[in-house]
Amino acid sequence: MKAIRLGCLIFVIFLVCSCSKEESTLSDYRALAKELKVKSPDYDSEDWEDVARKYEKLEKRASSCKFSPQEKKELNRLRGQCAAYMFKAISKQTKVQVEDAIEQLSDMAEGFNEALGEEGLDGLFEDGNEYEETNKE
Repeated sequence: MKAIRLGCLIFVIFLVCSCSKEESTLSDYRALAKELKVKSPDYDSEDWEDVARKYEKLEKRASSCKFSPQEKKELNRLRGQCAAYMFKAISKQTKVQVEDAIEQLSDMAEGFNEALGEEGLDGLFEDGNEYEETNKE
């Protein structure tokens, strides 16, 4: 009788442990998606590096799980949410970088034109004839 109880107890523990890895993984994905939804607008580069590490660990753990079809659907939905928040952040960073580059180029063009002055390229040569002769060749 004790052997049957012990066998049943071991079986129940096995079932609980085998289910908990998948559920724990899904729970961690839910937590990450929620964290990104709430906090990601204020993240700096260090925060995004931390998110990348967390996501990589979750992906590694998920690859060793055996999800049911319903759990796979939930997992992929959560992956999509995380990817969307990461994409948003990258898009914002890229936009800022492009705007900065355009501003720098505009300022450089202004400085270039100021340096040339009214003489333009003709002022770079001793006389305008050398400029014309080099352009004819």
